[in-house]
Amino acid sequence: MRNESVETLTIRRQALLKRLADVGPLVQGSFCTRKVKCGKPGCRCAEGEPHEACVLTRKARGRTATTHVPRDLRDEVRAWAEEHKRVKALLKEISDLSERIIRIHVRTSRGVARNRARANRTRPKSTGTCSDTTSPGSSTG
Repeated sequence: MRNESVETLTIRRQALLKRLADVGPLVQGSFCTRKVKCGKPGCRCAEGEPHEACVLTRKARGRTATTHVPRDLRDEVRAWAEEHKRVKALLKEISDLSERIIRIHVRTSRGVARNRARANRTRPKSTGTCSDTTSPGSSTG
């Protein structure tokens, strides 16, 4: 972890938040192209040349949900899925920066609290007299 200031991290986070304003249409899932056979006996796919079908897959309640994508929407849906991935990565980066700001704050707060505790510890106060029982002019012996 680099030693960056809270101000630097906040500026970086603000720049990423501004990029969120440019978010366009998006859809969660993966855009996939599949080779399928239609099942008609006289079709070209029955002889080994399958049709191409595009689908959008995503997880829903622990299972894979698949949505057929019509030909006229293929380019748009592909772009929407890419936009979702971009936004997801952007949100992760913003979250990571926010967590680093929190950690720096905790570290500096603990340091301040530690310094306060050290300063507030009771120290023996000097009274100006020596605690030695012998006076400098007397000799014991």
